[in-house]
Amino acid sequence: MLPRRIANPGASRVLCVSLPKAGTHLLERAICLHPKLYRKIMPTVSSANIARWGGFEGLLGRLRPGQVVVSHLHFRAEYADALARRGVRSLFLVRDPRAVVVSQSHYVVQRSDHRLHEAFVGLSEPERLRLAIVGDPRIDMPSIADRLASFCGWLDSDALTVRFEDLVGPAGGGDATTQEETVSAIYRHLGLRADDALVRSVCARLFSTNSPTFRTGSIDGWRRAFDPTLEALFAETVGDGAVPYGYDLLKEG
Repeated sequence: MLPRRIANPGASRVLCVSLPKAGTHLLERAICLHPKLYRKIMPTVSSANIARWGGFEGLLGRLRPGQVVVSHLHFRAEYADALARRGVRSLFLVRDPRAVVVSQSHYVVQRSDHRLHEAFVGLSEPERLRLAIVGDPRIDMPSIADRLASFCGWLDSDALTVRFEDLVGPAGGGDATTQEETVSAIYRHLGLRADDALVRSVCARLFSTNSPTFRTGSIDGWRRAFDPTLEALFAETVGDGAVPYGYDLLKEG
């Protein structure tokens, strides 16, 4: 399929943005299962490594038609301007921030090469979750509230906001119809034609455990890790910061 994709000069160029541990692989897979798109061979882009490609403008300048770049880039107004100027389509993946901190906690403990591994590995699970929620400036770890704030601008950009819970489908505790509608909306936003048969085929193959960062991929798995004390701490830390993302935690409480 790759030669056919490369030989398609009219295909969109795509930037995916997500909070770390929000289900990045799921969105990437939904996009790249379309026959006209493929991931550019490069690591996930972040503020820590973007200089390797000459900054954001340099990164966009390297994109060929049909290529997809995956990133964890904090929002900057100049990023949105550059995307519009260069005609690069963008998507922003969001997920319940409680699931994000649970996934982060497990991921950091499992990865001995992660810069925060030593800070997490000696803690109990509730202590790890507390650290993931409130952060610690001594180890350059922002709170979940600060992380939400640093990405929030993407919600008001030209990026299509995609909810993990809408994309994951029945295999992850979601809804099949919502999943199909979400995949269709992604392709429309990217200027791609996709009939019902293609969308159904993509959805049938979308949930995959092959990603090295995959853990459970379920919508409400965080509930098993949160007790009332952690829920109260989370609500106090985040306040209404999750509301723009579509998660009104205070109303739930």
